[in-house]
Amino acid sequence: MFEPVAKNIFRWGTIDGETGVMMYSHLLLKDGKAVLIDPLAMPGLNRMIQILGKPEAVVMTVYPHLRGCSLISRQLNIPLFIPDIKVVEEDETVTRMFIDLYDMKHGQQYNESTELPLGIRAHNIAGRHEMALKFDDYLIVGDSAYGINGQLNFYPSGIWPDDSSSKARTTSDALIPLIRKTGAKGLLSGHMEDIPSGLQEMV
Repeated sequence: MFEPVAKNIFRWGTIDGETGVMMYSHLLLKDGKAVLIDPLAMPGLNRMIQILGKPEAVVMTVYPHLRGCSLISRQLNIPLFIPDIKVVEEDETVTRMFIDLYDMKHGQQYNESTELPLGIRAHNIAGRHEMALKFDDYLIVGDSAYGINGQLNFYPSGIWPDDSSSKARTTSDALIPLIRKTGAKGLLSGHMEDIPSGLQEMV
């Protein structure tokens, strides 16, 4: 089920049946504790997590990544962290309806000042309705960037049509300064490939 990314990071995934795009979730481990990022619900997942570490929290990077976040947090009886609506500039009325509809009312909204488990630091990606997370030497994103054939791509490059590359440029303009600021050496993404090293050289 789990694919190792680093000695304390694992991922698992599946194909989106509608788009054909690969979706991935990550498990972070530190000092015997575990945090799940945008987790996809899979048979046997909860038991596997408990074998590897004590579950501490589920963290969602972007609202469309509901996946199994609410379900798994309730099954494991651990906190669910969801992006601060105002920080990610979501429509508050629509998002609160989304939260109610998908039973995320127990979720704790987080922002850049929130102390997350395992020393994870949150960073707002300007204009992207998305939070990035820094864990050890890695920057974690939901949709903004991903690897394809070992190369760094910015949303929607390589996934959705973007003939003028204007959307990808907008995303890269928002994310590249954050990559440089955090000094992250690798990228963990909710889609396609992770980039385990050499991230700074790619920007």
